[in-house]
Amino acid sequence: MRTRISRGLAAALAVSALSLTAACGGGEKKDDAAKSGTDKPAAGATTSAAPTSAAPAASLTDAQMKAALLELKDLPSGWKVTKHADSPSAYKTDKPACKGFTDMMGSGDVPGATKGPSADFALGNNDSEINEQVVSFTGTGAADYLKQLSSALDTCGDMTVEADGQKMKLSAKKRTAPQGTEEALAFTLGLEVAPGMTIEPNFVFARQGNGVVRFMLLADAAGKKDFDSLAKKATDKFAKAAQG
Repeated sequence: MRTRISRGLAAALAVSALSLTAACGGGEKKDDAAKSGTDKPAAGATTSAAPTSAAPAASLTDAQMKAALLELKDLPSGWKVTKHADSPSAYKTDKPACKGFTDMMGSGDVPGATKGPSADFALGNNDSEINEQVVSFTGTGAADYLKQLSSALDTCGDMTVEADGQKMKLSAKKRTAPQGTEEALAFTLGLEVAPGMTIEPNFVFARQGNGVVRFMLLADAAGKKDFDSLAKKATDKFAKAAQG
């Protein structure tokens, strides 16, 4: 199990960074707001975005972004602080329409947003791993971001990515997101990191005001049952910090 997790975590994290990039329009300039699509919202995603006539939400402060992350004391016993491995630097896709998924895959940077701190935890002998990242936008960037991510999942949820000559099949399936934030989107990725070896990390992206948190759990079959409770704990803490 430890070998499978160790090999898969970098790829899974790279895909989460890739999803962020796709949601923000790939190579757009930092201060450009992503354009909203007309796709229907995904099942499980809240849609209580502020009316367009309302003033844009303020960006999160450094203190708010730090307070938004889980700490070891927030987790059940057995978890420990860790750090994920670096991901490969170059990715390609066989679907030109999904190029935004691969342009900055693995960097962890989010075009148009200020990157806040991240948190990493492992359970036992790396039987389960958590990665959490918080970012802050300006203008209507955060709301646009969640809408773009939902659309990207609909369009590019079944594709092949290539990293350093290795091809990996990728699929995405939306799932019910935790409630308690202004918007949330959850999904499971299926990533074939080697023939016959597929990892399935679960993700939730949640928005409160102009902040967004990304929470990922990579676990074996037994550990996956904890995703909903851990994701709820993560999004609740994020929402409280963003409102503080």
